[in-house]
Order: sequence, then structure tokens, then C-alpha cells
Amino acid sequence: MINRYPGSCGKCRKWVEAGAGQAITTGGRWSSYHHECAPVRTAPLRGNHRGWHDLPVVGFDIEGTDQEPLDSRIVSAALVHADGTTSNWLVNPGVPIPSDSTAVHGITDEMVRNAGRPPREALAELGTAISKVIADGTPLVVFCAHYDVTVLHTELARHGLPPVEWDRAVIVDPSILHAEVEPRWYDSRQLGDLCRYYEVDLANAHDAESDARAAVDMAVSIAARHEQIARMHPDALHQAQIGWYAQQKRDLQAFFDRQGRDETVSLEWPLETKRRR
Repeated sequence: MINRYPGSCGKCRKWVEAGAGQAITTGGRWSSYHHECAPVRTAPLRGNHRGWHDLPVVGFDIEGTDQEPLDSRIVSAALVHADGTTSNWLVNPGVPIPSDSTAVHGITDEMVRNAGRPPREALAELGTAISKVIADGTPLVVFCAHYDVTVLHTELARHGLPPVEWDRAVIVDPSILHAEVEPRWYDSRQLGDLCRYYEVDLANAHDAESDARAAVDMAVSIAARHEQIARMHPDALHQAQIGWYAQQKRDLQAFFDRQGRDETVSLEWPLETKRRR
């Protein structure tokens, strides 16, 4: 992250003005670095152990109209199947797409008017496809699953469609796994930045298919580097993530409270039922 305070570069020892370099923590201690001097963090080496990462998984991602999952409408979605094939949906949400959302995923009102499918029709297909993955017992890999799961659940209800039985799902969320294996990670936790760390190719950030594929590759990469994660049965891993996520968010809430920020963090995963403040 950008250094908020000046200091001597941790490598060349020359002065780094505030905002002109990076602040990096090593061994629990923060140091300033020039951008060209900053050490490159590398993930642990891959092991030879076996685990769930050797089995078929399905990647899932959506792009929406709002950061608040209970308010967001789906504009695109993708499933990356275990055999490498994909299913994609472009959806006309029936409401204007905010410009800040378009700036993220690149999907415009004109695009969904011209090529987007009616929401009820597309969401019915998507819900059925997700339900089949769950019925087959295949783990569903979703980066920041609390958002995608909650948005889809809310959208299905909004259009009077059958709900997905999320209590039967086995979900692997690489954002939670990363926070568990890297508890002192203070850098960006965005998908693209974590992909670089785990040596995963992200072809087109915020494209649903690319994000879903990258989420799968990241989950596999983490398990390949951390035997304690890989050895867990997928059902047990899902249950463990519920607790890990809650604790990670408690820590985040404590940080917000110390800063006096009027923000409330949800501890629910993968399905949120209350609107965030």
C-alpha cells in the first residue's frame, strides 16, 4: 500500500516522501520503500500432497449493479465447469446500471438492452445450473462468496423463482482461505492482486468468466501450497470457513471501531440476510 508517512527506504536507506513509495510490513514492523526497492512477496512453494484440489470444482462469479448485495441486480454471471467449459449470462436487470458499476465491469445500459436477456428467464437458468452443481456434490468456488450468493438469492426471490438450497452447498472461498493462511497480510486483497501472489492468470478482471476461472485457480493454488487446507474434506472446509469468516470480520469490525468509523460488518457467510450500514 502507498506509504502515508515519510521514512528511510528499507532497502537503499534513502528518504521516501509520504505518498511516494510503499509501506510494507515484515515481521510485524512497517517500513517505507521506493517502488523500485520494494521486496516482492512470494507465496510458499507448492507441495506434492493430495487433497480436494485434485477433484472437480466449479467456478462461479457475477457482476452486479450495486456493492450492497441486498440491493444489487445481476448484469452478468458465469459458471466455469470442471471440464473447462463455461456457461455465461448477460442480463438486462430492468433498472439503469450506475456509472460507477459500469466503470468496474464495463457493462453498459446499451449493452444489456441490445444483448441482455430478460432477468426472470436468465436467472431461472442460472439458479437451476447452480442447484445442479450443489445436487451433484461438486464444490462451488466463489471469490468473496458472501456477495455473489446473497445477490443471487435476493434476485431469485425478487423474481418469484425457486431458491437455491444454500444450506446443502459446499463452497470454497479463496478470499477466506487467503486470510486464514496469511493472517498478517496488510496489502490489497483484491482478486487481481492476490492472483499475482498465487501465480494465477487473470485474463480480464471483472469479467464474470475470467473472475470465476481465476477464483478456481487461486483456490487450487492455495490448497497446493498449504497442506492443512488441502487435506480437509470439502464439507468440513465449508463449515470451517463459516467460523474463519466470522472471526476475520470481527477483527475488521474492531479495526473500524478503533478508528471511530460508523460501519457495521456482517459476520454471515455465505448468505447475508441483513443490509450493511
